Amino acid sequence: MSASVSAVDVVLILGKLTDEGGDNSSRNRFIQGYLSKYVSPGPIIADIEHLLETYPDFRGDRESLERAYGDLVNRLAEVSGFSVDYVRHSGREKITGIWKVNESFQIRVAAIICENYEEAKGVARNALLILPDTIELGRPFVTVRRLGELFSMVELIELPVSSVASILMTDDDYDKRISSFMELMILAFRKELSRKPGQPGLQKEWSPEQLEEFLLRKLKPATTAMIFSLVDSPLEGEQLVEEINRYLEMRDEEIIKSPMALGAIMGALSKHYSGIREELVVREGKSYRLANKYRDIISEIRNRQQKGL
Repeated sequence: MSASVSAVDVVLILGKLTDEGGDNSSRNRFIQGYLSKYVSPGPIIADIEHLLETYPDFRGDRESLERAYGDLVNRLAEVSGFSVDYVRHSGREKITGIWKVNESFQIRVAAIICENYEEAKGVARNALLILPDTIELGRPFVTVRRLGELFSMVELIELPVSSVASILMTDDDYDKRISSFMELMILAFRKELSRKPGQPGLQKEWSPEQLEEFLLRKLKPATTAMIFSLVDSPLEGEQLVEEINRYLEMRDEEIIKSPMALGAIMGALSKHYSGIREELVVREGKSYRLANKYRDIISEIRNRQQKGL
């Protein structure tokens, strides 16, 4: 299947995602024929972001698009090391999947698209609720964006999946939580011991020299274009794509085709600096902005590059 085909396109082709028909059901074809192509978090996160941007104006079966969201989140957990049960769709409790590490760690998940308390009614109280965005709900939940950042970091630094499970658990078994925390401490201690003498530890802040090296020599043109495009003001998806493509066209580089690519760029950025350097681009709802402390430095770097053209 072409890499340009998104989950939204597949839902439009299939019409509806249902469990009817067993192995030949439209949902199973979606999971086996489409989701199975994904092997890392970044492209899945980009697909989820595209789905959520499309959702308000979607003209197909919206319930099926909501189900696709739940299964994309399931696949995100699966490529991050969980064993996932893609449970049958049901109105009861709105459970969309069960994530397992072993018999000790099983997380019931409700990944749903909702905008208020009424729409979240009925979700099982012991389920991990995964929402597109932050809302006033009166119960714990995690946003899919933050979950994607967590799983990207897991991939980057190879965290034990049991430690991730302990973070996401919704019960009060503190023995499990403490055991996983101890596992992380041991992992960190081993990595510290394996560091060569004189090798610097992890640093958070960017120096101007490091930032210039990173932006002009280590990033792909589209990623640099994204960062430079946000110097003057925050931008939303379509606006940001226009600014990125204006930068790329001036340099005879290949343009990006849709806002869906922004998620992939953000994923690539997180792989470069997540857990090592402070983030440079922040996403807030549909808007992207530069981290305030680096705006002036990035502006100077951009201006120097423009003068050198």
